[in-house]
Amino acid sequence: MALRDHIPGVPGRAPEPEPPVRLDGRTAVVCGGAGEVGEGIAAALLHAGARVAVPSRSPDRLADLEQRLEAAGVPVARLIPVVGDLSAGESAARRLAADVVRLGGPPDLVVAALGGWDSGPPLADVPLEQWERTVHDGLRAHHLAVRAFIPALRGRPGSGYVMINGAAARYPVAGSGAVSTVAAGELMAAQVLAAEEAGHGIQVEAYVLGPVGTRSRGDAAAWMATAQGVGEVIAARAASRLDAADDPGPATVLEILTAGDLDRARNAPVGGVRGARAGRAGWVLWGLQTGGLARQVRRGTPPRD
Repeated sequence: MALRDHIPGVPGRAPEPEPPVRLDGRTAVVCGGAGEVGEGIAAALLHAGARVAVPSRSPDRLADLEQRLEAAGVPVARLIPVVGDLSAGESAARRLAADVVRLGGPPDLVVAALGGWDSGPPLADVPLEQWERTVHDGLRAHHLAVRAFIPALRGRPGSGYVMINGAAARYPVAGSGAVSTVAAGELMAAQVLAAEEAGHGIQVEAYVLGPVGTRSRGDAAAWMATAQGVGEVIAARAASRLDAADDPGPATVLEILTAGDLDRARNAPVGGVRGARAGRAGWVLWGLQTGGLARQVRRGTPPRD
């Protein structure tokens, strides 16, 4: 064996494994943690040692979540189910946040994995009622989460607020104009929030996700990131930030369109938009997977670059 194989940092030596991410003694909140993407994020944070509060208006969904996590080998002793309805209005959202603090302590990290996906007619043909409902419901949920939890993060060194978003925030998808508009609005909200809350010590990040492999997605392709993989990135970035307690920077927008983007996102510096390695190719894969582009391709009119 060559001498260089014994010397750290010398070419030829296998890289040292990264130490396991630890969030022991920290409290995280995953709004939407009973959903499929949120469940993977909650699992990663629990594996990292955090106390993880998951709010839901359904006790049954919370019980099912705990059973699935335990069956998957996730340590659930630090899981904190909190029954409450974030969408019921400002008073209900604030009561929910107060219950989280009472049960788990002041949060160090809040993840908002809210919203869903929809498709329909072209944007010019979307009925006004459908447009207003989609925009209202999508942006309202995130604003209620901000109103409820940002005050609890203020003044806590290294604290973070993470907004989970979809690739429609940055890449157009035919047939999903209303959802795409909401996603773009959420992305700007994260950047405004970062500018406004930096003085309170809160780092704001937005994750722009392509298709994500979850527990029930049987068609997950090898190139897809998994929900738990995204959660591991969130945990690693939170642990680094909390350990250093550096002054927060501008909003960090992290694109994770494929599994290959996970490592880049984990170590990306604060601030700016960190684009996906796949770029437009990743968007095409994502669009075909969700079916939005597939309809266009079948009509013989693929999108322009």
